[in-house]
Amino acid sequence: MKIYIQLFVLLFVLNCKPKDNLEDVRILSTEIIFSEPKFSEIQKIENKNKGIKYTKSYNIGLSKDYFPEIDKYEFAQPIIYRRDTTNLDTEISYFFTKNDSIIRLIEYSWNQDEKKKSFIDDLYEFNKKIISKKLAQSGIEKSEKIDYWWQKIVRWDNDSTHIYSFIFGIEEGQRTRIIVRFKEPT
Repeated sequence: MKIYIQLFVLLFVLNCKPKDNLEDVRILSTEIIFSEPKFSEIQKIENKNKGIKYTKSYNIGLSKDYFPEIDKYEFAQPIIYRRDTTNLDTEISYFFTKNDSIIRLIEYSWNQDEKKKSFIDDLYEFNKKIISKKLAQSGIEKSEKIDYWWQKIVRWDNDSTHIYSFIFGIEEGQRTRIIVRFKEPT
């Protein structure tokens, strides 16, 4: 009899767990930064968003796809934070140059493996709407499918930023990113 009571309590507790759905994952706590923050503001931004500083055990670099003028700068190891947005981890990486600590690029990153309910497509579309609304312009979107993988990329440009978001998928899961690259003042 005691085992049945424990089993009942366990099942009751598991049923009270919040359900995974897009409303829970709408990245409500993820503030996308559209204007270049100062290096000294990172901690304040992340405290506001309950970010937890995270260190990777290897060096992280940028590619020319992310930052075409990469050869002009020497970047430091990015400052990385993780934010818990219900059933999805959000990772934010602040890339800055060594000599002047100017933040040149921010990457927002979400991954999902095949074992979880698939909502990365919805998250990508949601992010695209947020950015298009904020910039008051539709982005230019391209799609590509090759063998076992596919991707969509959407780009926006204005006077101060170049933003692109992409979604990439294979059988093992999906990922989506938002890249905010700040332009040099003219």
